[in-house]
Amino acid sequence: MPIIKCPDCSNEMSDLAPACPNCGKPNANAPVPERKPSILLWVGIVFAPILFAWFTLRKGYTNKVKGIAFSWMVITLIFVASQGDSNGSSGSPKTASADTIINVEMQTLLGAYQSNEVGADNEFKGNLIQVRGIVGDVKKDFVNNLYVMLGTGAQFEIPQVQAFFDDSMNDQLAQLRKGQTITVVCRVEGLMMNVLAQDCIIK
Repeated sequence: MPIIKCPDCSNEMSDLAPACPNCGKPNANAPVPERKPSILLWVGIVFAPILFAWFTLRKGYTNKVKGIAFSWMVITLIFVASQGDSNGSSGSPKTASADTIINVEMQTLLGAYQSNEVGADNEFKGNLIQVRGIVGDVKKDFVNNLYVMLGTGAQFEIPQVQAFFDDSMNDQLAQLRKGQTITVVCRVEGLMMNVLAQDCIIK
């Protein structure tokens, strides 16, 4: 066990000591103990990797943990960017009159995707739906696409409908408040943590 001198007080100490026993100065050469990610951190990485992946850069997390966190963040960013490209290429929101609109209850839609994603896609994906839901978050994604989270109002509800809107809807979305009930017409794009819905308009 090598002995080193504290750079502040010159007291002798082990190179493995976390700090000088005499003056308390931290030992910069001491090995950092391995930290295991908590369950809450893993949940955060899965559902909000853009925010929580950065927590793994703190001392003690292994390269494997960092690699998993940032790989998932990159996959999420690529998916969100592809959704933004599809939004931008449309130019303007599609009108509901172009296709038959399926009227569906929010609980029915979310329940269908919870129980069987394949069956729900066969029924709803690519189709226009009209659904009534309770407003959660009103936000922009990292490429500034406008979206509203809609659900039944239940706490910690997963999934919800993530309804994307054209920039022309900016003023209307600015008036929305959490807990408000609205009806939207959207085109279902499938499930990616939430039920994604594009080309939305508020009825």
